[in-house]
Order: sequence, then C-alpha cells, then structure tokens
Amino acid sequence: MIHRVLVIAGAIVAIAAASVVFTVYRVPNDTTPQRPRPSPTALAVRETLTCQPTELKLTGVFNECASIGKGTSCPSGSFDQAREMLLNGTKDTFLLYIEVNGGYHGPGTYALAPWPQGTLGVADGVAKVAIREFTTGALWESSAGSVTIEGSEQFGWVYAGLGASSSSPVDVSLNIAGWWSCS
Repeated sequence: MIHRVLVIAGAIVAIAAASVVFTVYRVPNDTTPQRPRPSPTALAVRETLTCQPTELKLTGVFNECASIGKGTSCPSGSFDQAREMLLNGTKDTFLLYIEVNGGYHGPGTYALAPWPQGTLGVADGVAKVAIREFTTGALWESSAGSVTIEGSEQFGWVYAGLGASSSSPVDVSLNIAGWWSCS
C-alpha cells in the first residue's frame, strides 16, 4: 500500500514539474506584434468631454466644445454657397463651412461622403462640411456622416468624420458632432 501511495505522489510531483517547465519555457505560436491600444488617459478625455446643447463637440486633433460666434456668413436661399460660421472653442477658434452645392433640395438630412473636388464652391451635388483652424488655416474636410438642415435653413445638426485636406499641412482626423446655427 505504501508503494502505491509513493507511486501516486511521485506521479503528481512529475506532472507538476512538467507543467512548470512547459509554462516557463513555452514559446508562443503567434509572433506577430500586438496592435498598440490607446492609453486610458486619451480615452478618458474623449469620453468625458460634455458639451452644451448649443455647442459643437470637436474630438481628435482637438478635444473641446465650441460655440457659434459672431460674424457668420449665411446667405439666404440655396446652399450652393457655403454657410460659414465662426466657432469659439476653449483653446482655439474655427470656421465651420456647410455646403450642398448642386444637390440641395430643401431642408432635410444629407449624407456626407469624401469630396470629389478639392474645394468648396464646386457644383458637384455633394453635401460638404469643413472645419478650418482660424490661426493656422489648417482645413479638415468631411468624409463621412450627415448634416441636417432644419426648416428655416438657419440651423441644424452635424455629425461628421473629417480628414485633413490635401492642401492642409496636418495629417490627422477630426470628428465633429452637434448643433450649428446661422442666427
């Protein structure tokens, strides 16, 4: 009987030793590098940014809330000409452009797609939104999202992903979400 107990105890010790050796000296099968993940600090900044209902939220290269300022250029009638609004952020000042040149059919929601032309003012039938940093002139152009134009055509909402313009020296992404107004 003692002999059986010693054999079982020896087998348990051998299995435990083999497990330790296998765990310590094991080489992983997947040697591809892991994708970097954003730091928890960066995620916390974006998630905790809360703007007032009358502000536009900018996240990405900028993380701030911006309110509509004085000096807007909002021609009445068609959206063939860009609506231009001054945005006052906590750290920066911006210009917001909204245009539906050649495809405007009245108040409603327009899908934003990558720009087929490099500038505003081209009658290509594409709804466009852009943000320009006032001090540097850097421009970000919409590539996805939507812009809503309400009945009076003087306000609405925008939810857009923007990429750096080909004429912009900055190569980063910017997201905007919130209320816009020409009044």
